[in-house]
Amino acid sequence: MKRAGRARREVLARLVPAGGLIVDVGADHGHVAHAVGAIATERRPHRAGRPDLPWVVADGLAPFRHVDTAIIAGMGAHTIAGILTRGPLPRVLVAHAPDDPETLRTWLATHGWRVDAEALAPEAGRYAEVLRAVPGEEPATGLTLAFGPRLLEGDDPFLEPHLRHLHRHWSALARQTADHDARVSADAARRADFLRDRLQARGWG
Repeated sequence: MKRAGRARREVLARLVPAGGLIVDVGADHGHVAHAVGAIATERRPHRAGRPDLPWVVADGLAPFRHVDTAIIAGMGAHTIAGILTRGPLPRVLVAHAPDDPETLRTWLATHGWRVDAEALAPEAGRYAEVLRAVPGEEPATGLTLAFGPRLLEGDDPFLEPHLRHLHRHWSALARQTADHDARVSADAARRADFLRDRLQARGWG
């Protein structure tokens, strides 16, 4: 896991259910693993962090026969998907894909996972989207799934500024691409409209 800010570490720890075997994949310094009583893993021995944790040199979850909760954070959506594909499948996944949370949610929804909870953490002028998923059927589709079904229906304290940030981003992209890429501009405008509607529905218009 790439170095996480304190706020994101706290959100990750909060979403981890208590009990069972917890594995933090690519645990970096190991602060999240320490907070939740997890086994920490890294692919190379010299990358192990805190000395007060049990460390396993591992590529993903491969050495484990059974995992109750896997924490896979700070990695790309496709990397997280690859780790889950190679297994073993955890009963609960707590994940953060900073590059593309939409791709992660879509992959999970099409591979037998349901988003169980989501939370935001302020980070580098944006908001990190952390999710918890469990096996099951995800009812959300389209842009609701893309932007986080549990976020959109919940009361996260950072939801309003997060949605405003995303609305500004997609609105700007729609304007910037209007003259030279109609497809990209139309998709960005559709996303901006969706976010505007969500803001207005909350009385944040």
